Amino acid sequence: MGQSRTQWDMRLGNRSLPELRALALDLVNRDRQVNGLPALVEDSLLSEAAQRHAEDMLQRKFYDHVNPDGQNPSDRFRSLGGQAGAGENIMQQRGGVPTALSFGLLEEYQKGWMYSDGHRANLLNPNYTTFGYGIVASPTGTEIYAVQMFSFPTQ
Repeated sequence: MGQSRTQWDMRLGNRSLPELRALALDLVNRDRQVNGLPALVEDSLLSEAAQRHAEDMLQRKFYDHVNPDGQNPSDRFRSLGGQAGAGENIMQQRGGVPTALSFGLLEEYQKGWMYSDGHRANLLNPNYTTFGYGIVASPTGTEIYAVQMFSFPTQ
């Protein structure tokens, strides 16, 4: 999954999806550490579920935790082989000037989630142990969807 790098990507300095996922995990773990919580580890299935959901929201023009087919975050994670439930934070940015998928953008999104009670509760849930991240931009860079997913241990 994921997109090839386009001229738009290179002109705006977009980072690769693996780079963005690593930064997203670092930002989440920084906020968890400040709050006395253990670090999360990346889960490839959660990242795949997050990426698919971000791409689905862009393609089908919706913004919700439940997709038009009625699947919630846990449903989407389990459909890929996940063995537990999942929580989710989503972000949408539309209109305006083209925006790069950059480290600065991810920092803005993380701050926004931390200042929102419901999103903060997901980020600081002491029961979560794994993390996945997905992000996608429209070809023009004027529409961006980001998804953080969290899950529990399977034992």
